[in-house]
Amino acid sequence: MAKIKVRYRNDLNLIPMRNFEAKEMDLFFSICAKMKDQGTAKVRFDFEQLRELSAYKPTSLDRFSDSLESVYDKMMHLSYRTETEDEIERFALFTGFKISKKEQYVEISVNPDLEHLINRLTKEFTKFELEEFTEIRSSYAKTMYRLLKQFKSTGFYKVKIEEFRTILDIPESYKMGNIDQRVLKPIKDELAPYFDDLKIIKHKARKENKIAVIEFRFKEKKSNKNFVPLHNWLEESN
Repeated sequence: MAKIKVRYRNDLNLIPMRNFEAKEMDLFFSICAKMKDQGTAKVRFDFEQLRELSAYKPTSLDRFSDSLESVYDKMMHLSYRTETEDEIERFALFTGFKISKKEQYVEISVNPDLEHLINRLTKEFTKFELEEFTEIRSSYAKTMYRLLKQFKSTGFYKVKIEEFRTILDIPESYKMGNIDQRVLKPIKDELAPYFDDLKIIKHKARKENKIAVIEFRFKEKKSNKNFVPLHNWLEESN
């Protein structure tokens, strides 16, 4: 099968994936790939199908079921927020989630209020290859991979340190030295195979000796990998 594409509106990149482990992110975006353009209908995944899409290695049925339930618990805390002068609203992306251990499937449905995030996308969307994403180990690097894919046409992404902490769900206890070693270093090391000339530039505030802005400059690398075909779980995405 051809390369699997994950595609969704850019708004999803601004929702912090709080407490998601790297493998749980793989499961979540495998689900997003399969849910694309399915409207609000319930979509069923066989365990085998979801294991292969997400490159999930452990073979224990109970462990896989536990991982799915953990993803669901964290998905319920993924909150999409809108605000006007008069109202503030919050929505959960997925509303239905059923795991059948006996028949080995999971069934999921999208919140009708948020189906536009993964359905009928024509502009302002992020697209990346699922297999590349599952190869990245660090959850911080996975989130940054998605953001750089969003800005691949410019090769430039600049973010205030407060927003950077929020989007990547960086612990409040982390000082800049911790961020350098535990966040920025894995990002630089693990994203090198996917982006050429990746540079991370830290800008200090004008009147303080503190980092105020982090800037990423990069060029998208054209992949020359030979991809191993998967079963035809998904149709090829353009």
